[in-house]
Amino acid sequence: MKSIQFILFHILTYTCITISAERPQKAVINVPIADLVGQQITSMRPDQSPQTAYNSIALCGGKTNSTYSCPRLHQALYNDIVEVIKTTEDEAYIRIPQTYYLTPSSSTPQSYYWVLKTNITPLEELTQCNIPTNHLPEPIDFSNNNQQSLYIPDIITLIEPHYDPTLQKTFSVGTRFMRTPTITKKKNTIEVFAINYQTHQEFNIKIPVYKCMMINDQKSSPERITDYVHLLKKWAHTKHGCIPYTWGGTSFAHTTQGNFKEVMHTTTNGDYSAYEYENDTHCTKSGFDCSGVIARATQICGIPYFCKNTTTIAQCLQPLEKDMVVSPGDLILIKGHVMAVSDTTKNLLIEARSYAHGYGKLHEIPLSQIFDGIETYQDLTDAYLNKSVIKLKDKQGKVRATFANLQLFSMASVMK
Repeated sequence: MKSIQFILFHILTYTCITISAERPQKAVINVPIADLVGQQITSMRPDQSPQTAYNSIALCGGKTNSTYSCPRLHQALYNDIVEVIKTTEDEAYIRIPQTYYLTPSSSTPQSYYWVLKTNITPLEELTQCNIPTNHLPEPIDFSNNNQQSLYIPDIITLIEPHYDPTLQKTFSVGTRFMRTPTITKKKNTIEVFAINYQTHQEFNIKIPVYKCMMINDQKSSPERITDYVHLLKKWAHTKHGCIPYTWGGTSFAHTTQGNFKEVMHTTTNGDYSAYEYENDTHCTKSGFDCSGVIARATQICGIPYFCKNTTTIAQCLQPLEKDMVVSPGDLILIKGHVMAVSDTTKNLLIEARSYAHGYGKLHEIPLSQIFDGIETYQDLTDAYLNKSVIKLKDKQGKVRATFANLQLFSMASVMK
């Protein structure tokens, strides 16, 4: 479950940094997944090299010193264009345009993070190497009122992980590419531009059609919401394992199998604990947290949704009113956690649930296994309208938390 206190601590930390008066430089993420943090990692882990510190960020912090074990707040993906505000020897302070935070005390969008400097490439470097920057997808930008970047027909977005043998990289869902003008003979693949950012070479690679989302700007709002719910279901029921819960995660490059446990570590900075899956050696960690999976799925499907945390959802979406019926795709909000309505007939929801409650993964699950005494969406709606106390259960059926402020929000409201 996402701790709002933890998020706000980091927001206050990085919004107090002095921003350079110089015009921000554009750069592109050059790795499949880049972890983003709220303050310089060298200030949090002075005993480690920046590369080692970023590479050792855990899936999720445990009960002991979780900020040290998992300072990740967000993730950026290959081909994402960002603004570089300033740099140090090893890190860059960047603005990302895809999502933002709001805080209870401010309506100013916050979207600044630190990233390992080697994970970004200035666009001017590509120009100097004769690589056209229009071969990169235009970034999704919450400040752009017309949101045309969501509907560019030549941009394809991955809905499944994809390994490319030319670049020898596995790309996450949500990774965006520009199509080439080439018409392929095989209708089951799409050719796109791809850049080896380490060698500054551009390639044309092929991606299976079934792994791609191509935006049709003629689709209606209900059709887009249906696509988003279907995509969440696809991920929640992925084969060969599960998508792990990853604090700050907005990616899916591989599944995870086996069990997880909380592991204690000892460093010169003190002890800390983190949740770990057996045999998980991947770096950077791939996975979703509760808000990250919704932001990723909605944007892939062309929905102008940019909320990074639950505070932002509560300020940007319309609450359900008495005369409104809960629908698939709507959001269920409790303090620090968000879930998506997935099936109102079978009374199912989809969530990325934390480890402390016994789950540690993205899943689709009956309402009755999440809330004590709630069997149907009518029960949930009644509890919401009556402001009843809600009891949240863990995997063993034990009540772990109670809430008097459950909220239901309409996903359709972001399309208006």
